Amino acid sequence: MSMKKTFMVTAVAAVLTTSVVGSVSAAPAVSASGTKSVAVQVQQTKYRINGSEAAIRSIIQQGETLVSVRDMIKAVGAQAEVAKGVTTVKLNGHTLVLKNNSSQIKADGVTTTLAQPVTVITGTSYIALRPFVSLLGGTIGKRAGVLEISTIPLLADAENPRFAGTGKLIVSRSDEQGRTDYLVDTTSGKSELLLTTSGGSDLVVSRSGEQAAYTDAEGAVYVLDLRSKASRLITKDTSIKPELVWSADSRAIYFLQGDKGSVIAKLDVTEGTITKVVEDKVDYKENLSVSADGKKFVYTVTTLGTVTSDATNVDEDNVSIDFSSNQQQIYSFNIGGSKLEAVKLTTSSDDKVFVWSRDGLKAYYVSIPSTDDQATLLSVDASQKPSRVFADYDVEQVLLAGGILYVLAAQDDSNSVIYSIDTLTGKQTKLYTVSADVSAIAVADSQIAIVENGRVLVHAGNSWRAVTK
Repeated sequence: MSMKKTFMVTAVAAVLTTSVVGSVSAAPAVSASGTKSVAVQVQQTKYRINGSEAAIRSIIQQGETLVSVRDMIKAVGAQAEVAKGVTTVKLNGHTLVLKNNSSQIKADGVTTTLAQPVTVITGTSYIALRPFVSLLGGTIGKRAGVLEISTIPLLADAENPRFAGTGKLIVSRSDEQGRTDYLVDTTSGKSELLLTTSGGSDLVVSRSGEQAAYTDAEGAVYVLDLRSKASRLITKDTSIKPELVWSADSRAIYFLQGDKGSVIAKLDVTEGTITKVVEDKVDYKENLSVSADGKKFVYTVTTLGTVTSDATNVDEDNVSIDFSSNQQQIYSFNIGGSKLEAVKLTTSSDDKVFVWSRDGLKAYYVSIPSTDDQATLLSVDASQKPSRVFADYDVEQVLLAGGILYVLAAQDDSNSVIYSIDTLTGKQTKLYTVSADVSAIAVADSQIAIVENGRVLVHAGNSWRAVTK
């Protein structure tokens, strides 16, 4: 094989094995003594850095990847000062001091020895990729054959993830002063402050993913624009609103009204007017679902225990409560029907959680038996005959998104599984096997996130990427 062909084959192989874009050039490296050593190939290597693709000049030397210090500083957005061959890099509270042709690097005042020195090639300094990133507090992973580098500080102790459009999650942090909500980029992990409130409700994201509604401590309703981060007062009405539910077109918000949740009301987001939709004198409604046409509602009603007392001795406080009559049942209400009355869907005494409805007629819920038997996902309609939807494993959580049920269930002591179930066809698909430490899921369209040991992770490619810590 000719020398020309040999060089071409070598270059092509480099492109295939390192995701190189652009040209490959040979240049002499400078040793610690200042003399030139054997020529090395400088490549433009594609990395994903903080969620964006970046082409970084790099070399492979002694089996280790070295990258251009200048290119990396620019890609991660660090501050840098260069003087007499010494470069000081500052990022997110970390400080690195490195010197050309030296294996010693000072990270936050502590000296570390690199496997090989900072190498100078045609006036450009190169340093080992992995120690450079890790000493700046960053992480390195790999997805679809491309190295992913993150130097963005992740939010800690976040909870209650909710998708807000494509590539965005709302998460919350709570303390004694109240709750703070953040918008997190699911690609980079970068977080932005959204709202700080004391006594307000959780942010409820609209179907469009562009707005979120919440009530303040007095019950007034606000809508937060997730693009501008500005809140707008919709109504000063101070009645208690235990649940907010967006309409399908994001033009209205339905809510349960009053401290007993007796009324289902509708709030026009543009006009700020409130209309009572259902007023059936039934207290303690919860788990409100609204059909796409805004005419059918599914909710649960809880009956409380009976208060008893010893009437023979009024001087003693001998009041007791009989909880044997406590039950939670599911009801539907159709304001477009011939009879304006609630229809009781269930009669069983089991606990019912994660109640959802797609059309306002059929309800899906997780039945938790009083025994040690596993929880199952059931459906029920006006026939009052529950049907099993999922009973393979112990169901821990169910979400309904876009006509698809998403089920988190405990498979065994070590693993949990996530299934999708089409509400029209009943088709079940096993999506993922995850750790038994996964406690919750969040879903929107094709996006899915999990909460594992206090961290929020999103599914990307064939792996889970942490977006909080």
